[in-house]
Amino acid sequence: MDLRNNFSTDTAKKIFGNKANAEIFLLELQKKKEFELSFRKITKGKNKGNTVLNLSTNELWTKIVEFWDFENGESIIRQLFKKSKKYNSGKDSYRVMNILLDEWKKLKLDKISWPFSQGDFDSFVQRVNSEQNSGEEKDRKVKHAAVKYRRIKEINTVRNDFIETLIFEKNRNILPTLNHRRGVDFFINGISFDQKVAKSPTSEFKRNYGENWKEQAMNNPGKVAEYLYKYQDEGRFGADSRLLVVYLDEEVSIGKIAKTIEDTDLDNPLEITFKYTHNRGKPTERIKTYKVNCFIILLSGN
Repeated sequence: MDLRNNFSTDTAKKIFGNKANAEIFLLELQKKKEFELSFRKITKGKNKGNTVLNLSTNELWTKIVEFWDFENGESIIRQLFKKSKKYNSGKDSYRVMNILLDEWKKLKLDKISWPFSQGDFDSFVQRVNSEQNSGEEKDRKVKHAAVKYRRIKEINTVRNDFIETLIFEKNRNILPTLNHRRGVDFFINGISFDQKVAKSPTSEFKRNYGENWKEQAMNNPGKVAEYLYKYQDEGRFGADSRLLVVYLDEEVSIGKIAKTIEDTDLDNPLEITFKYTHNRGKPTERIKTYKVNCFIILLSGN
């Protein structure tokens, strides 16, 4: 999907998300290109006398596609994004993140690390129950782990908003979506990208490269991207263009994240070829080869 030479109503809906955003955009685009639109006056209700667009929802999307041009579109959407709730939340995430980290210390939750993997809570409780400790001590362990897990999820959500906002502000070639839709977070040089955050370069990468896995990751970001595509879950499989943000350490300061993104230019994506073994289909057809474009940002505490 390249907005520079291909634009559809489906693409418009992914970017604007709702009719209100679409109308604001179309009116701003009209100011720049001076094309004609149909208007009407409201004759009843609290908005009586106001002038509004005289377009049905389908006509609205059609007009956007008809008058779209990439240069004006990108400029207007970036300005609209800066007025959005999504952007303001990202701008405030630095302050919120510091509050959450301060609360973490006050709660004495130790190192910021996952107490159990996602979907493994039942197994975690079984392991605690099998220990030779009192019921009170087991309850304390489970409560501590549950609070820690919830807090990490909250920290990661805020941190991801922070990262996305930093990426937008650093790179003028990014056109963001005004409402988050799964599969597209923004367009880079007109091409759609989905931002994915990984807490490691995969256990397979660490196992294959041994003690020097972190050094290998820093020196071979394309190999990290290949592993992330190759070992993704079948249920969430995708061979789409992605911006991969990968943690090489569990604890990376806000300042280090900001510095890393400031030093990263999203101009020339990596071309990654990977083989994926699917769970379904004929055995002879399960292994397929894919070629994708992606950007990758490696976050390290060092």
